[in-house]
Amino acid sequence: MTIFRSFTRALGLCTVLVAGAAVTAPAQAGPEDKSITIGMGEDFPTLDGYVNTSRDGVVITMHLYDGLIYRNPKTFAYEPLIATSWERIDDLTWEFKLREGVTFHDGSPLTAEDVVFTLNYWADPAHGARSQGSVSWIDRAEAVDDLTVRLISKTPFPAALEFVAGSLPIYPSDYFQSVGPEVFGQKPIGAGPYKLASNEGGTIRLVAHEGYYEGGAKRTPSITTVNWRIIPDTATRIAEVISGGVDWIWNVPSDQVEQLEVVPTLDVALASTMRISMVALDAAGRTGDTPLKDVRVRQAINHAIDRKTIVENLVGGDGELLNAPCHPSQFGCDQSAAVVYDYDPEKAKALLAEAGFADGITVKLGSYRDRARAEAVQSYLAAVGVRAELEMLQASPSFSSWREGKVGMWYGDWGSFSMADSSASIGSMFDGSSNDGARDEKVISLVKEASSELDEDARKAKYAEAIRIITEQAYWVPMHTIVMGYAYTNTLAFEPTLDELPRFFDASWK
Repeated sequence: MTIFRSFTRALGLCTVLVAGAAVTAPAQAGPEDKSITIGMGEDFPTLDGYVNTSRDGVVITMHLYDGLIYRNPKTFAYEPLIATSWERIDDLTWEFKLREGVTFHDGSPLTAEDVVFTLNYWADPAHGARSQGSVSWIDRAEAVDDLTVRLISKTPFPAALEFVAGSLPIYPSDYFQSVGPEVFGQKPIGAGPYKLASNEGGTIRLVAHEGYYEGGAKRTPSITTVNWRIIPDTATRIAEVISGGVDWIWNVPSDQVEQLEVVPTLDVALASTMRISMVALDAAGRTGDTPLKDVRVRQAINHAIDRKTIVENLVGGDGELLNAPCHPSQFGCDQSAAVVYDYDPEKAKALLAEAGFADGITVKLGSYRDRARAEAVQSYLAAVGVRAELEMLQASPSFSSWREGKVGMWYGDWGSFSMADSSASIGSMFDGSSNDGARDEKVISLVKEASSELDEDARKAKYAEAIRIITEQAYWVPMHTIVMGYAYTNTLAFEPTLDELPRFFDASWK
């Protein structure tokens, strides 16, 4: 356990802050102006929901925009939002009836024209949707009349409603076309429960949309102003929530959640999420002629990391060890189909020697979320001769470094836009896109076939075969589910959800 203890030293500052604040933090109460200030770690270079796909970005865009339908975070049932009803017309086509009287933040009416423009625009790969898997299945959208839209997929797509509910916000076509995508990303107009009031000085201010329609799954918010403060440093965010500078934070390390339990003005939680964590490996050689192209090296890396100890000591809560590259709650995620690599450093060394690297290898390791966990992986790898040069960045640039082939290994995570289908995990990370470090043609073919297979048993079988190949070839080190740490003033009524999408239009002051 000597190695493990060294991983936690970086968190010492946060512990000191908590210890010093346990008796000094001021009592908080719900503000008379019905506002809330939250601390987020990730900057927002754009507020376009198709471009800013970091988790913080997904959260803020969910408040600014509405999609056609909504997935209930407790029941996972689909509920009306902009659309009041929907039906499958044939294997390729869904028809949506739109709600009358929906307006955008500028007062303009939302019609079928806006839906058709938005979906057709972003389905075109030339327009650069950040997650192509969210839109690449769409062939076209068509307007039947002002309040009826048909969405046609390229092939049968059983997960269509999951994607419509989770990742397809609707934009005002006239405004978007008049200002262009870059200006829109800075001065967005949506139809969600909040609208943008200001974006300056590291704070984004949202105010309730006074014209928000009644009857949809999102309610008119009782908290009428949400101030999103960008605070990249974890220790600073923790200090701010203790002092009352912010009312709510997340991404709190698990051991700091335990420390914050003694602060009398705070509620804290370690909540399960649908997010999975992995060490992705450059098997395709995007970084050059790397040793990672050898399956024996990748298998050695899998054997080198004591995932169980990391989960037990650094993940916290009910974090779960993973063997497959998907979340157990997702359709098609058969964990039993995976080849499992036990922690065996001697076997790791033997595999490296067999591959011709008895003296070890050097590779760049990118990461962002939790330095203690990243340093744990780094130390386990060093023990078998894999010298991992750790690069810690914020989420968006770190993911970009992986997508652009700048790092050979990436200890990151993937939230699948909180969609409960393996097409959003395996289908997004092993599809031949820039997310995919394997570029295995057989796997690409399997996930493509699975995405369009309407027979559930056949679809499960294709995902199971993809899981077998991915793990047999050791394209990833599947790590664990992510457990999210929250801390917020105890006068706030807030409930974390499995889909990792905090909803401030559902929160309220007690």
